[in-house]
Amino acid sequence: MAVACAPTAPPATIAGYKPPAMFAGFLSPQAARTGCIDAVARYYKVAREDVAPTSDQQSMQDGFYVVTLSAAGQARPVNCTVDDNGNVSGVVPAPR
Repeated sequence: MAVACAPTAPPATIAGYKPPAMFAGFLSPQAARTGCIDAVARYYKVAREDVAPTSDQQSMQDGFYVVTLSAAGQARPVNCTVDDNGNVSGVVPAPR
């Protein structure tokens, strides 16, 4: 006998908390990632096309993200701190 379970959607909120929407696997909005790509391209003097976001995470403060990017010619990834609007507050090599 085969038993199938119908998939259920997760709740919209969990105890009143609504998780941020995911955009193409990222928590940060496109404007934030674009701001980081521009900042890393300027910092390392590479073309924008040679910089790609690999992951991100939301900070403890709403509206701020740490985006990890890879830049051509760089052995270590780069962390970029940015807000929802793409205003970058820091670009540093990621810890090993």
